[in-house]
Amino acid sequence: MKAFKRVLFIIIAIGLAAACKHKAVETERAPVRVEVMAIDSMGGGLTRTYVGEVEAKESIALSFATGGKVERVLVRPGDRVTAGQKLVTISKSTAQNAYNSAKATLDQAEDAYARLKKVHDQGSLAEVKWVEMLTTLEKARSMEQIARKQLEDCALVAPSSGVVGECRATAGGSLLPGESAVTLLNVQQVTVNFSVPESEIASVHEGQEVNLLVPALDDLALTGKIAECGMTASRVSHSYTVKVDLPNHERRLLPGMICKVHLDAPDSRGIVVPAKCVQTRPNGQSVWVIQHGKAMRRMVQATEFVANGVLVVDGLQHGDTLVTAGMEHLYQNAPVQEL
Repeated sequence: MKAFKRVLFIIIAIGLAAACKHKAVETERAPVRVEVMAIDSMGGGLTRTYVGEVEAKESIALSFATGGKVERVLVRPGDRVTAGQKLVTISKSTAQNAYNSAKATLDQAEDAYARLKKVHDQGSLAEVKWVEMLTTLEKARSMEQIARKQLEDCALVAPSSGVVGECRATAGGSLLPGESAVTLLNVQQVTVNFSVPESEIASVHEGQEVNLLVPALDDLALTGKIAECGMTASRVSHSYTVKVDLPNHERRLLPGMICKVHLDAPDSRGIVVPAKCVQTRPNGQSVWVIQHGKAMRRMVQATEFVANGVLVVDGLQHGDTLVTAGMEHLYQNAPVQEL
């Protein structure tokens, strides 16, 4: 009986030892495989991106003072013109007749003036008649100048060199006085307009450097400076219009092109990390960092989303190792294996 008890005790002891050994093996968990990035700088700043549109620096709407029937249209949209070049002509028959009448009246007045001057110089003409003659001559000259200007205005000419942006005149059609016939653009220099929300306009100022990207020109990269900040906000979007002037001597930038405007906000300094690294918890935002081969949860303060991720302004410092992938399998003090 004693021998049986001794054997039973040995069996139980062996079983307990095996169970403890198995439990110890279970507690030794395998390292979690993660991807990491090193925080090597605190100099990252916030870069805001806006959508801008290219516009001509100057846009001149040209029209006829009197209107009339269009005879010839000498330009098309996109044509380059020089100062003094004819663009559109309208029928000048009415203006020509008006000028002929005014010219005949002027010739008659000048002839009468020449005749009466001799009489006046001899003292044989009453002063009141001489004054009346001078008045008639001056009126005739003024009417002739007005009629001549109306005749000249039957041809629309370019006041300066530029590019035709729009041409509404058609041969055979009619134009009303003051109706725009041709829009002349100055594209030697262009302006990029973009809207900035009222919450961000305080960090934008004249002379600030901006970077631009033009997708239509194979992502052409340009640099400019802010020339004007709007003083009145849109009542609908509560945003302000900001303008950037750019030289365009090669005329590659065309009105209507869309471009991306990247503007640094120097007052917002921090570290830009991938958005997936920042986790939201009931007590705040956190990330996983590696310390001595173990995963540690650290609370951080992330302000806003940027082009490359999230801007973290507090909680991370130079030299930290941030987990960028595999954080869903982590727990506090978990052993990790960096990939």
